Amino acid sequence: MKANDPRSPVIPQASPRGSAPPIPTKQSNLLYVGPRQLIAAILGVLLYGALSHANLILIIPGGTPDVFLPALLIPLLLGVIYGPWVGLVVGGFGFLLGDYAANFFLHDLSGNSGYLYYALTLVNRDVIGWDGIPGYLASALIGLVAGLTRMYTRRYNTFNALAIVGIMCAVAIIIATAIVVYSAVWIYNTPYYTLAEATAAFFDTTMPNMLFALLVLPFLLRVYDLVASRSKNV
Repeated sequence: MKANDPRSPVIPQASPRGSAPPIPTKQSNLLYVGPRQLIAAILGVLLYGALSHANLILIIPGGTPDVFLPALLIPLLLGVIYGPWVGLVVGGFGFLLGDYAANFFLHDLSGNSGYLYYALTLVNRDVIGWDGIPGYLASALIGLVAGLTRMYTRRYNTFNALAIVGIMCAVAIIIATAIVVYSAVWIYNTPYYTLAEATAAFFDTTMPNMLFALLVLPFLLRVYDLVASRSKNV
């Protein structure tokens, strides 16, 4: 009996001409928010709230303050893995929570307004410009842009994938830092902080944070990819 006979038990197979396109699901949607995203957002806000104001600040005489914020990796990493909404919430509300904690718990140590960073140094935050709305927007923007990388890749096992993530996260840090330092010129409106000083602060702040992110973030994403792929194979 021939294979193409209707009475044949053998089902004829068409010759493959390439892999079929993946069937879209809710989880594949860039804006999808499920239990994993909600848990990641809550834990991220708490973690970033505790560490968002930890910094290393170098103030060179006659120069501008160099602000190194290693905790920026938190909204970057969670945004890349879980999407733009998680990055936005972790960055914005996490920094807001950290701002509240710095003001509330360290108010008596500041000696004046209570605006204070804590970690390796204790300085008045008004010197830096990350306090207030510009800092919230900048931090939220970093997480949001990091989450948009999921439009291009969701695996982090190739150089191209890691390069895409690195470039977009670097752009996020550049734009966020520009918002902070240049808005301070208008906010403070002082002859001691002009566009020239803001530009110097922009480069001084962008370089250490961007280099740190480009060095550490790909490593963390590669580890995450290995763990995630192994858990699927178990």
